[in-house]
Amino acid sequence: MHGIVRWLGIAFALQLLAILLLGSVGAWQLRLADLYPCTAMGLVAWLLLARATWARPGSPWNSWLGTLQFATCWTVFPLFKGIRQGFIQHTADASLLAADRALWGGASLPEHAMAWQSPLLSEICSAGYFLFYFIVLVPAVAYSFRRRGAEARAFFAGLMLMYLAGFVGYLAVPAGGPFIAFPDVFPYPPAGGPMTAFLSRIVDAGVTGMDVFPSLHAGIGTYVLGFLYISGRRAWAGVLLPVVAVLVVATVYLLYHYGIDVACGLALAALVLAFVRRYRKEIA
Repeated sequence: MHGIVRWLGIAFALQLLAILLLGSVGAWQLRLADLYPCTAMGLVAWLLLARATWARPGSPWNSWLGTLQFATCWTVFPLFKGIRQGFIQHTADASLLAADRALWGGASLPEHAMAWQSPLLSEICSAGYFLFYFIVLVPAVAYSFRRRGAEARAFFAGLMLMYLAGFVGYLAVPAGGPFIAFPDVFPYPPAGGPMTAFLSRIVDAGVTGMDVFPSLHAGIGTYVLGFLYISGRRAWAGVLLPVVAVLVVATVYLLYHYGIDVACGLALAALVLAFVRRYRKEIA
């Protein structure tokens, strides 16, 4: 499995290069000045990633592979906006909404969730959704300090697979999500307080228009929770469980995702965790 992970790492590096190039061209053609820093930082991050990807296994450069995969991924992610606006003329939102309505009894899961909206629940869900950044960032930083260990290598291998598969979904099924594609059906943001308003500003600033299917918020949150569990950190997993549960609910409640996005994100996390469980035993 070590060889499989190495080849998947190469595929991920090439995927990130394609996103970097296409997104940068789209940003330049449309004069999306807010993406220019992402192009510059993304190029630097990708060059470092390339050095680590093709370095000899076990070498100092290669030990930084997982950290650089994660850093490059987050750096080039905003460039999906350049790809969406520069090269993609259609969206899959209508198909996702139709599939979701068929899946959930005639109304999509976010339509069902709208019946439960309240200011208090909006605040709770907004806080849970915002905590996603810490759910993934904190373990990524922690495992970077222990990057030579088998547990860190397994964690980053799974995280790489989540992003690799998720970005394939973004490119193959470009969609903006319920509140962007159907504002007449999904009024946004839901009634709430300061946390809801704060989150809506963050989301509005980071919208790419093609980062919905599958839901990586739900998928990666679940992956981190599952990895802590299988690696024996059961107490931490127990603490994180209610936070991830709120996060998963929030993706639909806040009208960012269709139910089918979340279901596929959770399924992806389950598959990756099964792979990582075997990989972790192999390299232990």
